[in-house]
Amino acid sequence: MSGARRIAFRTSVIGIVAALIGATVVQACGVPVSQDSAKRRAGSGVISMVAAPVGQSASGKAGVTPGLVTFKPARPGRMVLIQGKVGSRWKTVSKAVQDSRGQVSFTVANPSLAYRAVVSATKKDAKVVTRAVTSANWGAPTWRDEFSGSGALDPAIWSTWPTNRKDAKLSCSDMLPGNASRRGGAAVLKVTRLPGAKGKKTKKCPYGQFGNAIVQADNPEHLLAYGFAAARVKFSPARGQHSAFWLDVPQSTPTDTPDYYTGAEVDIAEYFGDDRPRGGLASFVHRVSPTGKVTSVGGEFKSRHLLPKKKEWSQGWHVYSVEWSPTGYVFRVDGKVTFKTAKNISKIAEKVVLSALTSTWEIPALDVKRLPSETKYDWVRVWQRPA
Repeated sequence: MSGARRIAFRTSVIGIVAALIGATVVQACGVPVSQDSAKRRAGSGVISMVAAPVGQSASGKAGVTPGLVTFKPARPGRMVLIQGKVGSRWKTVSKAVQDSRGQVSFTVANPSLAYRAVVSATKKDAKVVTRAVTSANWGAPTWRDEFSGSGALDPAIWSTWPTNRKDAKLSCSDMLPGNASRRGGAAVLKVTRLPGAKGKKTKKCPYGQFGNAIVQADNPEHLLAYGFAAARVKFSPARGQHSAFWLDVPQSTPTDTPDYYTGAEVDIAEYFGDDRPRGGLASFVHRVSPTGKVTSVGGEFKSRHLLPKKKEWSQGWHVYSVEWSPTGYVFRVDGKVTFKTAKNISKIAEKVVLSALTSTWEIPALDVKRLPSETKYDWVRVWQRPA
């Protein structure tokens, strides 16, 4: 073969090989894939499901089970499909987009199915399909109160917290049994001005004196030791008072025993009124030491991003919950995680408490002309962790 022909042949072979390389890349197993596909960025995702139906959908449907997907690396705005396995097929049950942390919160109506999350491939990113998971699904609540009917709260579950004017935080308030009742299928807890001379302004109470409501599920069969506590609540919009759903040490626990100091006050949700920059919602865990020192974690958290624009927590029903385990607490609003902590973990069974209070420090902001204020509790549900 002449030199010219050899050069032409070599050039032709090189051109063909270059064209082939441009069209495909051969994997180690010998299966050709497109070069564009090989250059896509890989990712991963992990999906988890909660063991109890403590979520609420965007449309307001409660009693649904929440879940969470976390993708790495985060691709904010990327569409995610949540799929449930029905028979042998995967069916898309909801869609959402990743947030700035690469997370997607979702709820499902049927926790018995297996669920996975899927993100389709793009020009830059490869397709991601998570491993499928199912909820541990603890089943029906250990106990519940749906507050059906009207009149006084069920005395077999609830009792009124005693008045303690020696408590500096409540030195201008009385706990009134009549300020907690059932109406329209909800427990209604009220803050009122005490009637007549009892409500007058004094040197100790320069803004007046008030009737509050605190009720507690303090019977042994209603105590919770690890598990979930959830309530669907419509908070009062009023400033200068606050309403709460919380856990506390049983009243029968003497303060001179070790049990008292291994317990904690777990404020699942406290609301301090509308028009607060961060949203007005708070979660705390407080513990008292034998010396009287109080250690606290938590606080008012940013919550406005969880609401529709120009809305307040007082304008709708929402589900507030805590998941309590030997290793910590997970606080959720409508199934979305808002706070986690491994501090001040209670080691004893605790009671559920509902309250509408005027603490001394906040009374100056109270507009007494707008009293009574009302906080409504649609239901309370408790799941004891299985042994």
